[in-house]
Amino acid sequence: MRVQGAVFGSACLLMLTACQTMGMGGGDGMPTVTRTGAVKDIVIREDVSPASLTANPGDEIRWINKRQGDARVVFLDPVTEMLSCKRNFGGLLNENRNQYTANLSSNDSASLCFKNPSQIRYVVRADSTLPSGEVNFPGKITIGSNEQSSKQEPMSDPMREAAQANEPTENK
Repeated sequence: MRVQGAVFGSACLLMLTACQTMGMGGGDGMPTVTRTGAVKDIVIREDVSPASLTANPGDEIRWINKRQGDARVVFLDPVTEMLSCKRNFGGLLNENRNQYTANLSSNDSASLCFKNPSQIRYVVRADSTLPSGEVNFPGKITIGSNEQSSKQEPMSDPMREAAQANEPTENK
């Protein structure tokens, strides 16, 4: 009877691990690499820098905790349907399924990629010596469109200007 209990317990553990890997838990099957290759860092210290960030769809947005204590990145609005990749974020198995969170130890990081143009607000909650025991830093991410960013050219490109100056023209 004891052997059957051990076998049953092992089988349950194996099935739970398979569910996590197949997408029913933390590893939900989203790609772990970005489509664009651009990575935008948000550093958590005594504040969040930058507090406002602009990125393109598919860019990886990475939060890095450089504080001595723990920090938590919390999205209060649902973002699950907006994501194309994630690392160290969760929400599916939390008590509040609409709240998407990353718990970061010191020097830990977590990241997300958003699919579509949108504006997303979040809060970083960090340990503090304040009476409340915690400090909150608000942040905002603006996801633009790839079309807009590819149409915009830099204000000044010395290489392009030099090449244009050397091109023969009919009116010179």
